[in-house]
Amino acid sequence: MYIAPRIESGAGAIRLLRDLPGRVLVCTMELPWHLVQEQMSWSPDHVHFVGDMDLETVERLNRELPECDVVVGIGGGSSVDTAKYIAWKRACRMVLVPSIVSVDAPLTYTVGVRVDKTVQYVGLIFPEELIIDHTLIQRAPAFLNQAGACDIASIHTALFDWRLAHQDKGEPYYEEVAAMAQDCLDELDRNAAEIYNVTAKGIDTIVDLYRREVKFCCEIDTSRPEEGSEHIVAYHMEHLTRRHFVHGDLVALGILAMSKLQNNRPEYALDLMERCGLRYECPDASLEEIRRSVAGLRAFKDQAGLFYSVVDTAPVTEEVVQYVSEKVEQKRRG
Repeated sequence: MYIAPRIESGAGAIRLLRDLPGRVLVCTMELPWHLVQEQMSWSPDHVHFVGDMDLETVERLNRELPECDVVVGIGGGSSVDTAKYIAWKRACRMVLVPSIVSVDAPLTYTVGVRVDKTVQYVGLIFPEELIIDHTLIQRAPAFLNQAGACDIASIHTALFDWRLAHQDKGEPYYEEVAAMAQDCLDELDRNAAEIYNVTAKGIDTIVDLYRREVKFCCEIDTSRPEEGSEHIVAYHMEHLTRRHFVHGDLVALGILAMSKLQNNRPEYALDLMERCGLRYECPDASLEEIRRSVAGLRAFKDQAGLFYSVVDTAPVTEEVVQYVSEKVEQKRRG
């Protein structure tokens, strides 16, 4: 059963942390912790600087970190997920303070850990207390916050794949949920300029859209409304390179490629990503890696046993690969 979060949002909202009772354990990284200290003086009982998210690492942390009444996650996805893991294991109060809004981890009810360099989701803990400090978030590079639009923009290609799986395989499909997902995509479209400029409204829009998306996905127990073939591109790139990327970059690349493969208004998808500031050119990957991540989708999808999508029904032709290459090269040239 979905549990809605209580969200405190505004400039300087992190000052609420000073009122937390009992023993407070903070999970963070050096940069976000430094930015918090610049805004206010606060000395919790223990501060842990997060490293990797390997399952064995977080299991060890839960055993070795001091006891606490409240665990606070301050930072990006790794800081938030570490706090979620410890709070889940210890059944203690949890407060999450994202320093960027590049991923939906502060709103989701599972914890992303890595097992043999592959992400797996464990646990069940609903984030019930969020602090969204506009001042803190706006200190991050703009592209990291713009990247937060990716898992809403992905609804464009994910809904296509979900309907296809229903039509071809009889997979459960809910018109009312699809309509709610489309409403989220339309809201993103209307607020693209706010998201691009990382305004207070843009930040709050991303957080609220994540909240809505997590809620309806939880209620039908599937991420199908926002996770489709575009995410397979992301998973394939990580598998091919064994490197870490900004999640939004990979998903945006997937939206670029799969909207073309689906023949699903690729011009609209490209325009929306441009207006939100999504880096579909995936600057941390080579052009050859991008070409391979698209061209080899079907073999990877079959090997990994991933969900049914357009990858199962439409061959990834050289025309599709060339389309992606051209758009990426154009974007990189400016």
